[in-house]
Amino acid sequence: MNFKDKVDNQIKDIHILQLNIGKGCNLKCSHCHVEASPKRSEMMSREIFDKAMKIYDKFSLDTIDITGGEPTLHPEIDYFIEESAKRSKNVILRTNLADLNKKTSLIKQLSEHKSNIVASLPCYTKENVDKMRGHGTFEKALKSIKVLNDYGYGKELSLDLVYNPLGAFLPPSQKSLEEDYKRELSNYGIEFTNLLTITNIPMGYFKEELTKEGRYNEYMGLLKEHFNEDTVDNIMCRYQISVSFDGKIYDCDFNQMENLEIKEYPTVDKILEKDSLSRNIIFENYCYGCTTGAGSSCGGALNE
Repeated sequence: MNFKDKVDNQIKDIHILQLNIGKGCNLKCSHCHVEASPKRSEMMSREIFDKAMKIYDKFSLDTIDITGGEPTLHPEIDYFIEESAKRSKNVILRTNLADLNKKTSLIKQLSEHKSNIVASLPCYTKENVDKMRGHGTFEKALKSIKVLNDYGYGKELSLDLVYNPLGAFLPPSQKSLEEDYKRELSNYGIEFTNLLTITNIPMGYFKEELTKEGRYNEYMGLLKEHFNEDTVDNIMCRYQISVSFDGKIYDCDFNQMENLEIKEYPTVDKILEKDSLSRNIIFENYCYGCTTGAGSSCGGALNE
């Protein structure tokens, strides 16, 4: 059965503004649904960002979630953080940690505003991280986390790490895996707040890999088989809007990658003409990825 025939498409309390500020990245990860890489140059302009802030103000949202690509590569990232922090006590910056240790002025800015950092670290072993991201990336991530720890992240400031499966399988229990991460990373003197487990969505580079291996249908079957009805009320599209680098509006980052704009207000200009954020969510079969097992969102497991 198609996903859209199983789940109602009504929003709930929209309070999160997620901004995908570009596709440029310092890594090319095998699980990346964004298809980000060092060869991509698309980036959000200050004009689009300022309109997104008007959306935040007009609809009294409470969270600004900045993602990419690797958002710390954006030449306007200092401005984006500063303007976000003026409006929200809950600013989230997502990063892959690869070169963050070299950006101490940005870390200082984030820490002064008590912004939250969500950092991707797909495993706690060097072998697995380097396999997914390239040689030396695990050591780079550890260096960055240690600098973040020096500025209070993972202690009094929030530093969440993100786990992605290293292949075509579902994440294990978020709680038990967090215990493993904390035990293993403590050997490096590393501290962090929480672990978030995120299911790989079959699109982008991951879909290419599945298709090449002849496992796409098998993986989709796995997602459907483990559909969990208890997760559907908490999927992220019910609570957020997603703005792309070029100012288009989506239900989530995944629909953004499939160019499925919100029909009721497809651009930042159109949404600013509206008096309400009401809409019907656009569902596709890859949405099974957010509702399988314990569920999955940008905030980790949904039902555990």
